[in-house]
Amino acid sequence: MKEGTLEFDESEGKFVIANEEENSIIKNLEFGDTFEVQVDGNWVQTALEIGSNEKGEMIFKLRGTPYVEFITGIPAR
Repeated sequence: MKEGTLEFDESEGKFVIANEEENSIIKNLEFGDTFEVQVDGNWVQTALEIGSNEKGEMIFKLRGTPYVEFITGIPAR
C-alpha cells in the first residue's frame, strides 16, 4: 500500500492522498471511502465526514481520529 499525505486538490475540489516527492496523486477520495491515517505513530482506518463547528460552519473531519477541520498534511495510505 503506497503512503503519502492527505491533501485537498483545489483544481478538482476533492481530498486526495498525494505523494509530494513524485508530485502525483496516489488515490482520489470520495465520502465513504476508507483509508488509513497515522495517529500517534499508529495506522488507523478512517473515512471523510462532514460536520459543523460551534459556529455552525461546515467542517471536515476524519472518523475515529482526533483530526477535525484542518485535515491536510496528515500521513495517509
